[in-house]
Amino acid sequence: MTSPYTRGDSFSSEASRKHIGQALADYGATDVLFSHRGGQSAVAFKAGGRQFRIVMPLLQSEGTMAVRGDAADSRLREANAKVLERANRKSWHALALAIDGKLGAAAAGIATLESEFLAHVVLPGNHTVLDELEPIIDSAYRSGLRPTFRDPALPYGLSNIVL
Repeated sequence: MTSPYTRGDSFSSEASRKHIGQALADYGATDVLFSHRGGQSAVAFKAGGRQFRIVMPLLQSEGTMAVRGDAADSRLREANAKVLERANRKSWHALALAIDGKLGAAAAGIATLESEFLAHVVLPGNHTVLDELEPIIDSAYRSGLRPTFRDPALPYGLSNIVL
């Protein structure tokens, strides 16, 4: 049986965001920012000379229902809103636990902050490492060929030279 703690049922989304902000600040992160756009929320911060951004999709209603004004429609909307709120509360709680684990590993010297959050490092141009690598990895799996990573500052072909 799963306890409410592990399900995240007893934590509000706001409590999880506060926990994330405090955990990042305790680790030494600065400029912690939470944002929301469309069906996604994000937490961004600076630490170790890098910028990081973690984007998390949130569940949303699939549209507004026609309002007929009867009690059944009202109860259905309320039930749907509660399901969405609970799912998003659990997502924020899971993110808080994940960030705690990553920060704990970095603090213990098991990993570095950058290795733990590598996918979320923001590169020049405002894309994350994950944004840049995901299509390359997908293509490599579809083709069965090893991807090549080259330094865009070097002329084509010079990145494979080992000095």
